[in-house]
Amino acid sequence: MSVSATREVPLIYNLFPSLVGEVGKWRNHVGRAVDLGFNWLFLNPIHLTGASGSLYSIRDYFKLSPVFFPQDSDEAQWAAFSQFVEHCRSEKIEVMVDLVINHTAYDNPLTKTHRHWYKIDDSGNIKNPGAADDSAPGGYVVWGDLSEIDNENSSDRNNLYDYWWRLVEKFLDCGVRGFRCDAAYQVPTDLWRMLIERSKKRTPEARFFAESLGCPIDDTIALSNAGFDFVFNSAKWWDYHSDWFPKQLEQLHGRARSIAFPESHDTERLASEYNGDINRVKQHFLFTTLITSGSLITLGFEYGFRKKPHVVHSNPFDYEGASYDLTDFIRDINTMKKTNPVFQEDNRVERIDSGNGDVLALKKTTLDGKESVLMLFNLCGGDQEVDLGNILNKVGAPALEEQGKRRMRLHSWGASIIKIS
Repeated sequence: MSVSATREVPLIYNLFPSLVGEVGKWRNHVGRAVDLGFNWLFLNPIHLTGASGSLYSIRDYFKLSPVFFPQDSDEAQWAAFSQFVEHCRSEKIEVMVDLVINHTAYDNPLTKTHRHWYKIDDSGNIKNPGAADDSAPGGYVVWGDLSEIDNENSSDRNNLYDYWWRLVEKFLDCGVRGFRCDAAYQVPTDLWRMLIERSKKRTPEARFFAESLGCPIDDTIALSNAGFDFVFNSAKWWDYHSDWFPKQLEQLHGRARSIAFPESHDTERLASEYNGDINRVKQHFLFTTLITSGSLITLGFEYGFRKKPHVVHSNPFDYEGASYDLTDFIRDINTMKKTNPVFQEDNRVERIDSGNGDVLALKKTTLDGKESVLMLFNLCGGDQEVDLGNILNKVGAPALEEQGKRRMRLHSWGASIIKIS
């Protein structure tokens, strides 16, 4: 059954599988995600893991984890997954999986049978990937449970690329229509272009999402040129004052559509980061949902979960009780996004002087210039007032100016959206 999600802006609900358990329990969360207005269900890796147990340390790409699929054979496991995908599609929500092709588990049999697919260090050993990490000694962390694939310079690139294509094709056969591509900027664009072109030729509604956080903006733009439908942006970390995020939007303008999120499985929970301040959480959700083309939340965000998901240790006992319930608020904001084109694009966002340093004013305009909104955010814990008429005059809304000649009060960490045209 085909659903319309692939033609809409992506509103993504990350069902972190370790918090739920086996596949039979996943369905309990699908209806809620749909009711909240989400049209994509994103699953972190569900493959058989290596010795470390990390979801992102994959021992065998063509076997599924018995933690999630306790069925007694590979065929039964994949059948159970396909049935879950079909259930999601019948509920009008598409399934997106994590595509991790930059590295494998260090104990993946490919390290023995296809050693020439991996990067080799000066000592003749397969390299372990790593990343910058301010908390690690020397500012860099090495992941010893992983082995780094040489997608760019392997002497057997054709067979390596064919292996990745067979993996993508396997998921397409199961009804999957979305791929969140882990560390996409570390994989050659030639490989992405091949996978994307083949996928869309076989399944036109397939969509590819590039995880490109932390890479230079030029690398992000290159990914869009490789055929990615969306890239993830860094709105979550913007402090609402510095210039880097508006500049990032300007650089992506006309080149790539992007997805923002208030928290992800890689970040601290927002309820914990903001010490349970529901108004601040709501403001950040509103901002990240409406500022660019797509959005994402992680299972439990709607209930104020505080414990960060862990790719190794999380399990269903970590599923928390509700600190609060944002389901009505999330549903309303998602509806606003779906029904207003200005919130469905990576379009021009202009900072306006609000006359109050604690109030951020942004003008957001559709690419065709036909629709504009004024977005106001109170950036502090106390109530703030602004001269709304003066702000409306600055954004060129004379028809609204007379009715706007009043003081407007924004409550603690509050937000207001006013349609200009």
